[in-house]
Amino acid sequence: MIHKLSHTEIDIHKWNAIIEQSAYSSLYAKSQFLDVVCPNWEALVLDDYDAVFPIPIKKKLGLTYVVQPIFSQQYAIYSKRTLTATEKNGFVEELKRYKHLRICLSEPLLIPAKERSNFVLQLDKQYQDLRANYTNNTFRNIAKAQKNNIFCEQLFDLQQTIDNFLAHDIKGHYKQHTQQIIKLLQSIDWEAYSITNGIHRYATAIFLKTGNRLYYLFPASSDEGKEKSAMFLLIDFVIQKYANTDIIIDFEGSELEGVKRFYQGWGAENIPYYFVKRIRIND
Repeated sequence: MIHKLSHTEIDIHKWNAIIEQSAYSSLYAKSQFLDVVCPNWEALVLDDYDAVFPIPIKKKLGLTYVVQPIFSQQYAIYSKRTLTATEKNGFVEELKRYKHLRICLSEPLLIPAKERSNFVLQLDKQYQDLRANYTNNTFRNIAKAQKNNIFCEQLFDLQQTIDNFLAHDIKGHYKQHTQQIIKLLQSIDWEAYSITNGIHRYATAIFLKTGNRLYYLFPASSDEGKEKSAMFLLIDFVIQKYANTDIIIDFEGSELEGVKRFYQGWGAENIPYYFVKRIRIND
């Protein structure tokens, strides 16, 4: 039987255990991530946490909306075993009960569904083998960055990381979400890297980490950093660091051609996800 639970009723230990054991294991469904990006989240839970699905809730003017939260890419039905068609359909029918739903799914459970791109790079080969999959454009930009006498270093201090990241957020996309970003970094493992010439900094990227996956969630380059191709040098540094390990870089996705070209330039594989929008007015 599927139970609908509020976030205060959820057994967090059982929840996170099933997320970690699932084939669709994901940062976005971990309780500590949901607590920050959607504090009033709800959940669908099959029996004793045999399978679960997070419901990101937003309420406005007395209406309940299911809306994909900020910084969150996609959700799935999470289970450590293969669900029967009847069990999976039970979750689908529960989702259909919501009148206002805009959500991204790892598989097209609901239709119509619009396919979106997500690029991931497995680092389970030697660096030279990984490098062989770089595009010519990626090689050119790495060479350009190296000629500018800049280099990459890892950041460890939270405040320094936030300060550098926001300084490079030239369009202000992230500044209004500073407190949420800080809360995420306080509750989830992270790694940060910055490009510098020893005096000035030109780009910073913060990766959230869960299991063997690094999520390229917060990248930012100054105008000068973009001119110096700083982010190309940063990604190449991370690839070198983790080459021949089980680490996966999750670049997330974009439908912008320039951004897609940047992700594809590392030899990343597109593993699509699906956007679903359902609005029922008359029932």
